[in-house]
Amino acid sequence: MKCSLAMKSVGIVAVVALCLMGNALADTLIFDLSPTNGVTSRNADSGPGQGVIVGTTTTITSMAFFLDMPNGGDLNFMIWDATNSNLLFSTQLNNVTPSNNLDWVQSNPFSFTLQAGQEYWFGIMGDNSANIGYIFPPVPYSDNGLTADQSGNSNYDCSFNSPCFSGNGAAEIGLRLYSGGGGGVPEPASLFLLGSGLLGLGGLARKRTSK
Repeated sequence: MKCSLAMKSVGIVAVVALCLMGNALADTLIFDLSPTNGVTSRNADSGPGQGVIVGTTTTITSMAFFLDMPNGGDLNFMIWDATNSNLLFSTQLNNVTPSNNLDWVQSNPFSFTLQAGQEYWFGIMGDNSANIGYIFPPVPYSDNGLTADQSGNSNYDCSFNSPCFSGNGAAEIGLRLYSGGGGGVPEPASLFLLGSGLLGLGGLARKRTSK
């Protein structure tokens, strides 16, 4: 009987721990420039980008583009400055599954702070051909202090590992930005709550097994 109660208590501890950790690391979609109504087909080492004007300082933890890669491959997610002259951040997603159906493809977790009063350009490029969703004509969109640039998309080429800006287009590029726990590091308050819950339930388990 004591063992049974102990096992039940441990099970409760595990479930609560998982729930608390899940909440601590959960992604929140804060910017959703969609749905797209067109597709731009890009060769390897070429891709588009979308500008975002920042009204409120915000830390993002991942980004996503609406795309497919018919032959699979690797994707380079990029963040450029307002003039597209400086690549501020990039992260690669490797071994994307071949597909002929567009879907939202999200980057690996990261942490990047967008400063209020600045504009950033979010770009995507594959080491193989890719089809990427766009919106034309551009539409006004703003959420959570982030506003889509309606002046037209950016374009990048040169090479997958050393991309460069190559000019502007006329569309908006489908883009999602996430914030919250996507960076993979729980907030201190969430960690404290998790630890408190585990300690409390652990004590409950000891009390039950001692009876």
